[in-house]
Amino acid sequence: MKKILSLFLVMMMFALNAMAGESKTSKSSQSIMLEIAQYNETSGRARAPMRIGIEAWYNADSNTIDITYDGEAEGEVFLYLNEDIVEYDSKINTSLQIPSYSGLYQIKIIGNRWVAYGSILL
Repeated sequence: MKKILSLFLVMMMFALNAMAGESKTSKSSQSIMLEIAQYNETSGRARAPMRIGIEAWYNADSNTIDITYDGEAEGEVFLYLNEDIVEYDSKINTSLQIPSYSGLYQIKIIGNRWVAYGSILL
């Protein structure tokens, strides 16, 4: 079930990126759309989407994914390449080095009561 949900989220990310077009702030950086889900302690996933101040960007000049979070929650960040973990940080505000340019990179950011997913094809 988790793999089906993950696959669906990745497909939605590609669809949303295709509809949004190329909305880059500069030629060397690209925004990564994040889907955020809130978790309740008693019932699991909440139905309404959560709005928090978190952003992810791919920086082509430094070959990194930069994540900025404006909040007090602690968490951790995982970077996957074709479903294998290639980078990890125990802080949300981070910059993750990309090991290579080819493949589907997926980001998973886990907070205290929420989780954010994003992906980018390089």
